[in-house]
Amino acid sequence: MYDFKRYSFPEERKKNSFIYGFFSLLFILVIIIFTLIADKPQSNNKKIASSNLSSVENKLIVDGIKMEDDTPPVETEGEVIFDDTFDDDIDLTNAVVVDSQKSKKKEKSYTIDALKKKDKRWHHTKYQIQKNDTIWRIAQKFDTNYKLILLANNIDNPDILKPGKIIVVPNREGVFHRVKKGQSLITIARFYKVSLHNIIINNSLKDSNCVFHGQTIFIPDTHVNVNKSKENTYIAKKVKSRENDKTKSTISLLWPVNGKITSSFGTRINPLGKGRQFHCGLDISCVVGTPVKAALNGTVIYAGWKDGYGNVVVLKHDKGYISVYGHNSSNVVKEGDSVQKGQVIAKSGMTGSVTGPHVHFEFRKYITPLNPLRYLKEK
Repeated sequence: MYDFKRYSFPEERKKNSFIYGFFSLLFILVIIIFTLIADKPQSNNKKIASSNLSSVENKLIVDGIKMEDDTPPVETEGEVIFDDTFDDDIDLTNAVVVDSQKSKKKEKSYTIDALKKKDKRWHHTKYQIQKNDTIWRIAQKFDTNYKLILLANNIDNPDILKPGKIIVVPNREGVFHRVKKGQSLITIARFYKVSLHNIIINNSLKDSNCVFHGQTIFIPDTHVNVNKSKENTYIAKKVKSRENDKTKSTISLLWPVNGKITSSFGTRINPLGKGRQFHCGLDISCVVGTPVKAALNGTVIYAGWKDGYGNVVVLKHDKGYISVYGHNSSNVVKEGDSVQKGQVIAKSGMTGSVTGPHVHFEFRKYITPLNPLRYLKEK
């Protein structure tokens, strides 16, 4: 008997082909959509990571600036002694800092092992925060990148940098040592006054007996005077030499308002009776309501009230430069706004700690105050 179930009429074959083709196309579309969704976080990862680090940095800057200080800053003239081109070969774009106040889970793609693969000198050094320390000053002490310190310690709050607290600092400070005949790791550690464990860990050694004559090992954080043993050691070379600190700056700032300077940058007697203090900016007199202009192209990282400053606007510029505009009667920009040089960002006033109407203007490298008169163009 003929089996009709196995026979397909032309119409049925066309119908089946259409259905098969439709579902095949649908399946392919689903795969494409799924792939795009899955790849989207990865494609945006660099933007998100960069934004997270920038947000933490901005928070530390706004919290760290003070209109007046009891002690003068370390660098008060010219460019800050800080090489912010420290390590262009370190990719920090995928690094993530998660705000611990919003999430209990702390994440970071940064690891010391990833750095050590590129350079065996990388290691962590424990450091106790000192008075007047900032993340940038600590980075300068260790000749490292301040962003690495943020990542290594999951710093998302200025309170973490209070004096007395201990953090770890990723750096490459130390010396190379060529093992002499008969030397052991124990005698080498004693000579350099460093931990035997640190030498083993930083050189990926199995134990204290894994060294041989002529081998070169890295000694981290040595305190030995290298000049006394220069025949056997040499300082680990820096990746880049520091920039010439005496190089004249090419930055040209616009005066935020036209007026007389009533109080200059530097040490002065506080007009409110607080004794001698270091004034971190210029006071420029003007009538209340005068338009306050941005001195340089930048981004608003803060626009609001801050003790002493009253209504204040803080702008962030290229290469870590910051400008501050205080005592405003009102701010006309908000956080996140991009502003152009000469754009009105506020109206002058008498808010905060003042004795008369003026604009308090500061120019900084991160939070280190610089003398604005060295950068302001002539009126």
